[in-house]
This record gives sequence, structure tokens and C-alpha cells, in this order.
Amino acid sequence: MLLAAGTLAVGPLAGCGGSGRVRRVTTAVLEVEGVAGCEIESGMNGTFRRLLHGRIDLGAEERRDAFTIYDDAMRAVVTTLHEGDETEGNISVGGIMGLLAGVEEFTARDLEPDMAVEDYRLEQVGASALYARYGLT
Repeated sequence: MLLAAGTLAVGPLAGCGGSGRVRRVTTAVLEVEGVAGCEIESGMNGTFRRLLHGRIDLGAEERRDAFTIYDDAMRAVVTTLHEGDETEGNISVGGIMGLLAGVEEFTARDLEPDMAVEDYRLEQVGASALYARYGLT
């Protein structure tokens, strides 16, 4: 399901508290200027780590502008999780992609190419891995 700015819907959810978390994150992302819509879901990865995944549609024509919007949207995701309970910093956010014109994709690796994580797979990128980028501790 695609969410347009100004609307809110929640996709399939897994895990306790997932619905509220997805709602909070989706609301924060849709408030970011330049976000044309988003679809974010909650689930578990293969090692039973909680994760958020989906896409953020970036309402820009130029790649540079789209990247800035994606960065701002991911700041909203990470900040929202940081403001939640202490375990939300461990939630994987690497599966949230930014899409420009439905084809060009941005990932958390584009935000921090030299990110130090044990496992390079995007599903292993926790919200806390982006805290320094957004001035959080």
C-alpha cells in the first residue's frame, strides 16, 4: 500500500508494539517536506531482530534534492525511534529505501558509506548506527 502525504495507513505488522511504532514513524516521515508518500512495515529478520522496512517516495526531480529529502526522512525515522523506549535504537532501519521517480534507490549505506557494523547487510543496520549523523546519543 502506498501512502500519500497527508494520509496514514499501516501495512502488515509483526511483533508487540509494532503497530504504534509504524504509525509514529510513518507520521514523522510524511511530515518531511518533499516526501510524496511512504510504505513502512514492521517485522523480524532471520535472526529475530525487529526491523522496519519499506519505501519512501521522494518528490524531487534532481538526485541531489532527492538525497536531501531521504536524509531528512531518515532523520525523522531515527529521531522518532530514539524518542521511543530504550530498545527502539536496536531496531533495524536499513531496509527503508528512498525512491526517486520509482526507480533510483537510496539506502542507509548512502547516508553513511563507512558505517561500522558487524554485518554489512542492510537488514542489520540499526537506528543507533545513525545516531551520530543526526546528533543523537
